[in-house]
Amino acid sequence: MKYFIAVYQKLKNIYMSQSSMENDLPMICPSLRIYENEELELLKPQSLLNDEQKKALSIIKKQNMAYELNSVPISPNFWDLNPNNSLFDIYRDILEKNNLKNIEEHLDKVLETKSTILFDAKNNDTKEFKAYKKYRTNHETAVNNITSHLELFDGLDTDEEKNNWNDQLIHLNNIKELAFSEWKVKGNKDIIEKELAKINKATEADLYIAMAQNARNTFEAAEKTDVINQASIHDINFIPYDFMENESGWNSMRIEKSELDGLHSEAKNATENLPSEIMSIDYDESMIEAVELEYSFVHLKRSWFNKNFMLSSVFEWNEPKKISDGQTISNDFKLPAFPKTMILMKNLKIILNPAINSEAVSNPNQLVYFGPLVMKQQVFVNKNNNQKFLKAITNVKTIKSDQLNYMAKKTAAVETVKMAPANDISVKPAAEPAPEAMKAAASTAFANKINLGGMMGGIKIPGTHGASPVQPTPKPVTPSPTPIKVPWGTWGPKYPTTPIPTTPPPPPPTGANVQFKVLDKMNNEPIYKCALSIKGTNNNRIFEIESNEVGIINQFIPIGDYSIELRIDDYAVLQQNFSVTNANPLTLEYKLQREEVKFKSFFLIGMICERMPKIPMNS
Repeated sequence: MKYFIAVYQKLKNIYMSQSSMENDLPMICPSLRIYENEELELLKPQSLLNDEQKKALSIIKKQNMAYELNSVPISPNFWDLNPNNSLFDIYRDILEKNNLKNIEEHLDKVLETKSTILFDAKNNDTKEFKAYKKYRTNHETAVNNITSHLELFDGLDTDEEKNNWNDQLIHLNNIKELAFSEWKVKGNKDIIEKELAKINKATEADLYIAMAQNARNTFEAAEKTDVINQASIHDINFIPYDFMENESGWNSMRIEKSELDGLHSEAKNATENLPSEIMSIDYDESMIEAVELEYSFVHLKRSWFNKNFMLSSVFEWNEPKKISDGQTISNDFKLPAFPKTMILMKNLKIILNPAINSEAVSNPNQLVYFGPLVMKQQVFVNKNNNQKFLKAITNVKTIKSDQLNYMAKKTAAVETVKMAPANDISVKPAAEPAPEAMKAAASTAFANKINLGGMMGGIKIPGTHGASPVQPTPKPVTPSPTPIKVPWGTWGPKYPTTPIPTTPPPPPPTGANVQFKVLDKMNNEPIYKCALSIKGTNNNRIFEIESNEVGIINQFIPIGDYSIELRIDDYAVLQQNFSVTNANPLTLEYKLQREEVKFKSFFLIGMICERMPKIPMNS
């Protein structure tokens, strides 16, 4: 993942030089994470959604996405999705299990200060302080009544009972608001708390009581009811909020080969927040001339999360698992850090050596990778400068398909056999035990979530010097595992665990040259850059290609049955099936209907997490 790591290092350097804070922890995301515009949009607060259908979908579907992007890191070396270790659940657990010191214990200390606002000459409560305690108790009772009412929802069966329950909930909330107003006006809340703040900072405890109780009510209501306004706990406010709709917050970047090499060396020498197992893999990427992309740092704001109450001097935590020691990022702590900023990129282009063999890219028996990103099986040519480049697959359905998983394993197996020299002991067939570095990785939290490999794979450049590309000599990294020497294309997104065939792969099945024509349904004009996702329905074939400027793309398709999905901005998705029954050339024409749809996809290359301070502070 040499140049993938280099791109991450570049973006990390940019972030750290512009807007980093003391406790910021940039972390690479070495497994493939791609989000489509439609998925992220569901997480936005409902007030920012104008489409009623999207509002309904967001209530149903947003929970899974919220759990993913709230994943708490358990390793100092990387960030990855871990819904089983979510900030949502951790925060709720802390709210439920912490031991707040008795506020009255702190109020007793006021006796020593002889406060004339709180106590009279005989050390009895003043009428103002008595009123404060009275109306504070009334407010707490109102809050507890709401809590008890929420527990009744599970026993309701009919819609009428639920409607009545909801009306009562509104009524109880009004009582709570009234109790708070009386506490504030008749209970001299501001005056008393100002005095307490001067004496022993009891305001911290009081504010915590209100915040913690309200947070509990929000969490319980969201779990026990289907009241729409309680779905806000899964909302994420994105900053910039409009990064999905326009180019706000996006920047373009091109990194030349010389800078890529320097960035990789920088990352390798620092080994900070980078898995040593990934850094130890070295392979040939001489065919890459440059990388172009757009990037954005998107901040995640959660209205329900507030870490400050845990920093209060009155906060106690007596559970066996500590919250944080202020330094260590591991599963030994409950909340060592939390994700706060996504490092996103889009419109990725891998600029290739002009001598690249276009036919090798379209080889149906292999996949091409850039880090964990799977590239389209098509070489594109920039008409302005004649540069050849690759694009990444952005269709999430394709990425998650069984066909792509099959091809990934097949690519890894075939390339290992085909490219391993007979006298080179540094490349071993996967039928033998995995290298020690892999065994070590498998025993760590790293191997638990990361797909090893996912390198650029499978393309060969015609030998201009009468020799195949030379593998660079692996450079050992201390204390990393022994470097793994991997030819370009040997690794897929998963290290192969099944025996690799020792015989050459069978010849590809016969098929036909298929010409796909993509036209506008209204005016029959050709559609340029329409993405075609082709998946076999009775085989494991998969093709990701795009139409040219005249709306045409030719592709050799083996005999079989296929589904095809055509996607491009401003048109509705078209899904159909077709079959190749013989070797005769086939022409297929598709007409797309104009519609307001945007198919933007974003790759998550890294996450900025915030390290939590030592909690509890006095432990």
